This record gives sequence, C-alpha cells and structure tokens, in this order.
Amino acid sequence: MILGVWGLLPLAALAQTSDQGSAADQSQGAGTQGAVQEVTVTATKLDVTQQEMTQASSVVTAEDIASEAQTSVTDTLRLLPGIQFEVGGAPGQFIDPRLRGFSDSTLYVFDGITWNGGGSGSIGWLLGQLDPTMMQSIQVLRGPRATTYGANTTSGVIDFTTLAATGNGGDISVEGGSLDWRKVRAGVQGEESLGDGAWGGTLNGSYVDSGGEWQYEYSKNETLVGRTSFKDSDFELGASFYVTDNRFQSAALDQYYPGYPDGDFSVQIPDPSNVDETKAGIGSLWFEQQLTANLSQKLTLGYAGQDFSLTDGPIGNGGLLGTYAAPYNGFTDPDSGETYGAGQQVPVYQFPFSEKTVQDNQEADYNLRYRTDSVSSLLGASYLGQLYDSESSYSSSTHESEAVRSVYGDTSIGWLDNRLHTELGARLDSYTDWRNKATYSVGATYDLPMPGGLAVYANYGTSFTQPTLDQLYDPIYGNKQLTPENADTTEAGVRGRQWDGALTESVTFWHSYVNNVIDIDYDVYNPLIPSALGPPYGQYANFEAERSQGAEVEAAYRITPELTFNGNYTRTDAYEIGATGLWGLMIGNARNMGNAGLTWAQARFDVGTNLYMTDHRLDYSGQFWAPGYARLDLFGRYHVTGRFALYARVQNALDHRIVEIIGYKNPGVYFIAGAHYRFD
Repeated sequence: MILGVWGLLPLAALAQTSDQGSAADQSQGAGTQGAVQEVTVTATKLDVTQQEMTQASSVVTAEDIASEAQTSVTDTLRLLPGIQFEVGGAPGQFIDPRLRGFSDSTLYVFDGITWNGGGSGSIGWLLGQLDPTMMQSIQVLRGPRATTYGANTTSGVIDFTTLAATGNGGDISVEGGSLDWRKVRAGVQGEESLGDGAWGGTLNGSYVDSGGEWQYEYSKNETLVGRTSFKDSDFELGASFYVTDNRFQSAALDQYYPGYPDGDFSVQIPDPSNVDETKAGIGSLWFEQQLTANLSQKLTLGYAGQDFSLTDGPIGNGGLLGTYAAPYNGFTDPDSGETYGAGQQVPVYQFPFSEKTVQDNQEADYNLRYRTDSVSSLLGASYLGQLYDSESSYSSSTHESEAVRSVYGDTSIGWLDNRLHTELGARLDSYTDWRNKATYSVGATYDLPMPGGLAVYANYGTSFTQPTLDQLYDPIYGNKQLTPENADTTEAGVRGRQWDGALTESVTFWHSYVNNVIDIDYDVYNPLIPSALGPPYGQYANFEAERSQGAEVEAAYRITPELTFNGNYTRTDAYEIGATGLWGLMIGNARNMGNAGLTWAQARFDVGTNLYMTDHRLDYSGQFWAPGYARLDLFGRYHVTGRFALYARVQNALDHRIVEIIGYKNPGVYFIAGAHYRFD
C-alpha cells in the first residue's frame, strides 16, 4: 500500500534485522525489531525511552551499519526521516546536510563533546568523511534541544558514540569496489575483571583510498579510534578519542546562467591542482558516580579540533585549466566577456588560491541526575571555549575566540501510573562576545488507554543559532553587531506499537519559525571587498526570516520472523524571506523524501534492499531545479563460519541519473564487496 501512495506516504527506512537478539532489542529508530518503549535514548542526557520522549528521535546501532555494509555516515543517515543531503560527486567529496529543511542549525556531538566549530558553526564536509563502522550508535534527536545543548540545535542534534568493548579479541576486514574503492579496517578489544568492577577497551583503525568521477579526483581517509573505561557498581571512569585525516581532490565546476536558453549550463573540468584536507580529532574524558540509589553525578571534559586547508596550486600556460565547447551561438563567457559560436572551445583559467582555518573547542560539562521509576531530572553547568583562526589569499590572518558559560535543567515526570509524562527544561547561556541567551521547552506524552499501545506527544521549544566567529570578525565580510538567530518550534505526533512489537509506527508534525537570520546582505556597500571577488557590496547582517513545517512518518513491520519491512516519508515545506520581503522556497531542500526497505535475515545470512526517493530541489541560485530521483540499493552478508563473513553493497542498482548539486557528476551503479574475519 505504501509503495502505491508516493504523494501521501512515500516510504521507508533503514531495513535490517539483527542476527543477535540483544542488538535487535536495542534498535528502533533504524532497526526493525525494537519496541518503541524499550529504546533508551542517552543523547537526551535524561536517559529516557522513546516512548517517554516528547519529541521525535532515531537510533542507529553498530549492527544496523554492519548488516547493510554501509561505507559512509551520509548514506547511513539519509535512511532516516527528516535528513537529506546534497552530495557533490564521488565518495568523500562535498556534502551539504539538511535536517528538517535547515542547513546551519544542527549540533554534532561525539561522546558528549561538541564538534561544531566556533568559526563555521558546523563540522563542514567532515560528516561525509566519517567512518560509520567506528560507531557504537548514532542517535538523531529531531527538533530543538537548546535547553540541553545550547546553540545550533533548532533542527536537532546528531550524537555519535564510539565503539565500546563487548568481549575479547579483534577483527579485520578488507573491501574493494567501484571507483577503485579500497578499504582496510582492523580492531582489537578486551574486557577484564578488576576487583569489584570491570575494565574494557577498544582500538580501531581504518584506511580508505577511492578514486572519483573525473581524472585526478580522489578521496583518502585515515581514522584511528579508541575507547577505554573502568566501571563498578558505584562509578565509571572512561576516555575516548576519534582522530581522522581526510584528503580529497575534485574537478573544477563552472556554472553559467545568463543568456542560456535552456536554463542552467554547467561543466566540470579535471583539476590537478586542487587539494582539500581536513585533519580533525576529538577526545573525551568522563567520570560518573552513583551518590545514592537515586542520585548520580557526571563530569565530562573534552577537546575537539579541526584544521582545514584548501589549495589550488599554480597551473602552467598562464593558468589555463582546460576548455569546453560553447553550448550555443552567441554564448558569452561571463569570466572574460568573450562571445563564442556553438561548439567553439571556451578556455577556463584558474589562478593560485589558498585558504586555511583552524577551529578548536575546549569543553567541560557537569550534571547531577536524579532518577526514580517516575522521575528523571537533570541539573547541570557547562563551559565551552572556542578558538578560530583563518587565513586566505584574499584576507590576512584573523585570530578570534569566545567562551560560553551555561547552566541548565531538565525534568521528565511520570504521572497516572506513568501513562502521562511531562517534560520541562530551561537553560541560560552567557557569551563573552555578545550577551546572555535564555531558552526553554515544555512537552508531554500520554499513553492512550486502549489496546495495542498508542501514545500522543507534543512539545514547544525555543532555540537559537549563534553568530559564528567568522560572521562576526571576518576581515572583509564580518559584522560585530550581529545577534543570534531566534527560533520557536512546535511539534506533535503519535507513536504506536502493536502485536508485541511486530508493528511500530509514528507520525510527527512540526513547525519552526526563525527570525533575525544571518546572511550576506548584498545591498550593503563594502569597500573592503577586493576587485577579484566582484563589486564592493556585501556584508553579514541580520535581515532574513525562515520557516519550516512538515510531517515525518515511520513504520516497521515484522512480516515473518525472518522478513521485515521498514518505511518512512518526510514532507518538508521550507521557506525563507529576504530583503525583498517576499517568501520563497528554501534552496537545496526537497519537499518530498522517503525510503522503503525489505530485509530477510537468518542465522547464516541477511540480505536486503532499500529504495530511496527524493523530490526535486532548487539549486543555490534559486533559479533552477536539480531533478528528483529514485535510488535502489542492495546489500547482503553471509556468515561462512562463525568467524568469517562475506558482505557486499550495491548502490543505485538501476543506474538512475543522480543530480543533487547541479553540475556535479554523481556515481551511477556503485558497489563494494568485502570480507570480515573475527578472532578471539
């Protein structure tokens, strides 16, 4: 039925069934067998179950990732409701993520530490370069979480937890595939009893080397991840780290709009001089102590850093990168002003350019938690110090920093034999660079007194997106008078569980309004702009508004003990208003998006398929549409022995033309295959 109603319920999600009962019991948002009320969402810091939550969430487990042979966090997340991406090319290249229509208000958290940089407000392209096989879980909290995490959470929070020890031994896997994909991954883990407690530790590393769609294109990644902890009945002491070095090279893109009769004209030209590199690391140290039967305390300390560099080196022949054929008679090259006849070769010149940014975070978070069968309460304080360094060919180096001191509280209380849960949260953030900011949220969920298990929930929350250090202090476009983007979000929904968890479903409606949006106002005269960047107009300013509303629908049905169906559909209506005072569709946002998947799982093997569909979307000019598409993926895993397994994944099996960012060529049929060996 769902497959036949694309306009109303186009479809479905992460389809997988665990061959381990414990993994299935813990998985709901992405898994297929988990019951809604059995899933504890630790990213809330209240450790409440999904059934008690007043907002929507999804949980992806390590088993979900392994069973689908996932190679990128991007493809893992796009199977969930509300999340979409614009990917510019082959694996490891440019990405633009959006959650509930917004591109700049999602917070990324790793083992309790914020990774969003103070300079950019995001983690840049790093999200598409993370190794999903290094994650114990990925939790997505949709909707504002400002009372728990502070700024940049209007659309939600994506929380990553690194791999924890589950025994003694190790494993190694080797992969190969399309575009010369090569990956080697290895890990060790151990657990030992120590006195009244237990120690556990893991160390995992991977190396990826992949080609691209064009000559010279490539993507390389080296990742090392570690985690260790000691835990007994009264306390836990642990530490973790994730370090990665990503490099990619991409073809140059030229887009021309003026005078082209058929709309957008784009061309990519191989570029041997371009290198983008991100060196990033995040570390966390935590101490948690049970003070009484109901009261505990936790201290988390951490560091997150990201060094990004972009280099376009010198090219011979006066900077001539290459040529392309003029698309029609009278074609005018906007770079040179020259006019060409159809088929004549148009030269493309590129001159040396470099950019380097450094973003560092230092964070401390302390909280007290009180928990009973009906109450989960949190009182905390945090400190976040952010540093930003930037230098490019067009501007001198800038060195800026800020500190954020915060106090917050959140309480979830169960009433009426825990059929009704209410949640109330509040937070005060104090910024050294501008002022204080208060946020709050209030919500409730109620289990209806009817057979089958059905709950309704609603939440209202305020949130904000802070001005980045780049927006405040950029030597050319910065504006020290900027103030935060302010948002109000209302969401409501229903979730259910029937037939002992064989069928689960949820529907969430949301509406978010953001005012005081920060963007470059091109009506502002700016004499600091060098002639190489165009006319002297443009500066960051608060002058826009945005709104996003829509619905997220999820369903999972265990048809037989071996066969499971998952589905989701998201309708997103996102608009923005600029200096003209008129509302228009937000660029880069697909209004309809969904997944449909089937998985067949037995003791020795599991195979599955997923159909991802997305609507068309406006490109960055706001004039032309990137077409919608459907992508059919296949995946499978066969346990040859208890220790040795073979696995494979085929993406875009029907070889549909995929355009997510106009002009960038994305892969057609794409596959990987690998072997995994586990040893004790």
